[in-house]
Amino acid sequence: MKGPVKKNKSDFWEALRVPDIVKQRIDVIKTQSKFWKKLRIKLKKFIPIILVLGMGIFLWNNGAALELFMNLLRFVGQLLFAVLFMIVQFGALFWFMSRSKIERIRPEDPKLITFDDYWGQPRLKRLVRQWLGLLTDRKKFVSMGGRYINGLLLYGAPGTGKTMLAKAMAGEAGVAFISIEGSGFRAMFVGVDVMKMMWFVSKARKLARRYGAAIAFIDEIDAIGQSRGGVMGDSGGGGGGGMMGGGGTGALTRLLYEMDGIESKTLKEKISGRFYKLVGKKPPERDWHVLFMGSTNRPDVLDPALKRPGRFDQLIQIDKPDKAGRREVVGGYLEKIVHDDSVDVESIVINNKNATPAQIMSAITKDAVRIALFAHRDAVSQDDIDSAFLQQYMGIENPVEEMDEGQRWTIAIHEAGHAVATHFLMPDRRIAHVSIVRRGGAMGFVLGMEEIEIYGEPLSRIVRRIMVAMAGQAAVRVIHGESWTGAGGGTGSDYENVRIMIHHLYHEGFFGPPTKSQLPTSTRKGRRSEDDVWQELHNQTEDILRKHKSYLIEIAENLMEHNSLSNKEILRILNKDLLELDKQ
Repeated sequence: MKGPVKKNKSDFWEALRVPDIVKQRIDVIKTQSKFWKKLRIKLKKFIPIILVLGMGIFLWNNGAALELFMNLLRFVGQLLFAVLFMIVQFGALFWFMSRSKIERIRPEDPKLITFDDYWGQPRLKRLVRQWLGLLTDRKKFVSMGGRYINGLLLYGAPGTGKTMLAKAMAGEAGVAFISIEGSGFRAMFVGVDVMKMMWFVSKARKLARRYGAAIAFIDEIDAIGQSRGGVMGDSGGGGGGGMMGGGGTGALTRLLYEMDGIESKTLKEKISGRFYKLVGKKPPERDWHVLFMGSTNRPDVLDPALKRPGRFDQLIQIDKPDKAGRREVVGGYLEKIVHDDSVDVESIVINNKNATPAQIMSAITKDAVRIALFAHRDAVSQDDIDSAFLQQYMGIENPVEEMDEGQRWTIAIHEAGHAVATHFLMPDRRIAHVSIVRRGGAMGFVLGMEEIEIYGEPLSRIVRRIMVAMAGQAAVRVIHGESWTGAGGGTGSDYENVRIMIHHLYHEGFFGPPTKSQLPTSTRKGRRSEDDVWQELHNQTEDILRKHKSYLIEIAENLMEHNSLSNKEILRILNKDLLELDKQ
């Protein structure tokens, strides 16, 4: 009996083989599919053209449809133009508003100044050299693990030289300097102040990369840095709400962000670092730094976040120069002008105790030269400089035309009283000038300056100052037998100054224990009242002027003749020795 027949494996696969005729049919179908696919692709390119031609033929044959289409096309064009114009307009507006006037000083610029041009503050120059060393010798500082300070804040009275010090620091260190006014960040629209700050910092970074370091200086930084009071955009911080009134809060916030991230890598440094990492090399270390500096007259109003460590945490006070400093400033500016031998440096220094460097510069190089030029002289004299300072303190001369002689005589007596009382009660005070020519609203004045720098004084000296302030009206009573108007006016008058000084005496404890309460007008616990003190000092002042009545009349007569008297002329009347006169 025969068993089942085994099939060969090759026969099995042969049975499954696709017939050749089927393969041929499949190839034909594939070929046709590729053809139609290519045809569809080609037709898609021509469809827009066909549609446009068809629409064109339709519109050509239909006038109403053509007119409607042209109106629609015109409307779309106008709409697109309006949108584009608004985009361009607002873009140009924001670009223009985000740019402020800045000052750049590069190390090679001819207007560069150094510490040789900054006079009158030797202590400050020694102090800031420490920070300059960090900018000029950066490698040693970094190798010791040090981190750069980010900000220096200069504060002091106007005209003391804060901006000039920042420029001199940049010039001394040989680095770039870029500055902007704090008010330059203010803008009409919210967000523009932030753009301005970003633009300013980017310029500072660019200069720092080129020159190794840069000082970014913001003058009057309180314009954007005032305390926000815990509320973003409130009036205390100068911020505004809505689209209008961007007052600087955004600029302050951006400045804080930039100062915190000044050591972080820029986009360019990040890309460069990835490239170096890709090629297997270590990227070069950063060798540049931006030092932020600001100046203000009111450091107390600045936002606390601006003065915390890591930001403007180094505060430098810029005071008015002392006597030695004024001598250096005066000498420096005198070298810049043509002057004659009558100019006395010591006289200028003593007569202008409270002058700032800006006032000295303006008086000598601007006003004094102008006065000499208008007088048709080729050199500046001492009188020109004295007149220049007088214009700064008291204003330009504005004499009263054809004043009654009796009125002039009373004014002369009044000012003579101040001069005589100053001479005999305060011998340490120099009478620089006496005048009965109206200046700035004052019918006359006595300009006195301390012979020495006063940093503290006994309370008894304040009493003598009160008597000097009373002496003008007291002299009128001595000569005329009655008081006249003119001493008890508003702010800045003689009697107003007397009231302030008597209050000061009470607070300092001259009449008993010091007190911060308001000055009493009647006796309290044994204290003398204000009226009693006033009358007692006024009587003493009159007694002194009666004793020296001849000097009083002689000074008044000279004022009537010459309108004003200098220090030497006053001392000549008061019978000072010639030797002592020469020393003055």
